[in-house]
Amino acid sequence: MLTLIAKILKVLNSEASPWQIGWAIGLGLLAGMLPFGFLTLLILLIVCLFTINLSTFLLMWGLCSGLMFIFGGALEALTWQYAQQPGLLQLLASTETLQLLHLHHTLVLGAFVLGLLLLLPIAWLGSLLVAQYRLRVMSKLQKLRIVQMLNATKLVQLYQKLH
Repeated sequence: MLTLIAKILKVLNSEASPWQIGWAIGLGLLAGMLPFGFLTLLILLIVCLFTINLSTFLLMWGLCSGLMFIFGGALEALTWQYAQQPGLLQLLASTETLQLLHLHHTLVLGAFVLGLLLLLPIAWLGSLLVAQYRLRVMSKLQKLRIVQMLNATKLVQLYQKLH
């Protein structure tokens, strides 16, 4: 648990822009909501192609995957109600691209639509929170005497040189 907190603080204190971290949070949420498949691989490709913080993405992917075990049944039931429209059923069944992406499954369709709806607001909120943390909290933490003493130790200085 302490290493997880240390890694989160390391990312928050890093040189990565707030938007890199915000998009990592949003795309991690989207990837975590989806069952592993072609869509998840496409999201992972996007994360690798653009400068998005990989460790934050992986953390959010894991956290949101765990949440989908809890809320997946309710999301699938909700999507099933909307997928009963005859036109939508025919579209989902007849389009090969949607079948390749597994969007003909109600859980994948519901998670993908919900994830897309939440992507931009979550990325914006994440970047805003990172910027506020850096503006308000990080400077106060650096002024604490215990943090200054820890930063002065040889072990911390060696660790910073290595990373």
